[in-house]
Amino acid sequence: CDLMTQGILALVTSTGCASANALQSLTDAMHIPHLFVQRNPGGSPRTACHLNPSPDGEAYTLASRPPVRLNDVMLRLVTELRWQKFVMFYDSEYDIRGLQSFLDQASRLGLDVSLQKVDKNVSHVFTSLFTTMKTEELNRYRDTLRRAILLLSPLGAHSFINEVGG
Repeated sequence: CDLMTQGILALVTSTGCASANALQSLTDAMHIPHLFVQRNPGGSPRTACHLNPSPDGEAYTLASRPPVRLNDVMLRLVTELRWQKFVMFYDSEYDIRGLQSFLDQASRLGLDVSLQKVDKNVSHVFTSLFTTMKTEELNRYRDTLRRAILLLSPLGAHSFINEVGG
């Protein structure tokens, strides 16, 4: 609930099946889009989790087993949210070569996608960006930060969200 007050528009998780079902109930009740990335701790795709059908027929959870559908799911997300311009933050562990088909599709749709690598020191990214930008550029960039996809580890994503929100 606290995340909603901060303007979080969607929830992306990578948990076990039981946790995914609990989160599905929460996101269905609150009408929040939920992208559930199914994978084993080693990163390999797991067998499909069986999610509960939504009581009102509105499905807010979309399950994905990477790398098979992740690009399609991200494209569907930005299309449904009507994002024309957004940033994709990724860390050194993420192989961005796998994003090429997503970037090609986004380009065909006229979407403006920026890629930004995030190192282990998340605050360094913002410090360097904010000290080199003029005020009007900074305001535009802050607006764009509201439309971001994080391809980060859970710890990196947590640090990132805290840095942006703080």
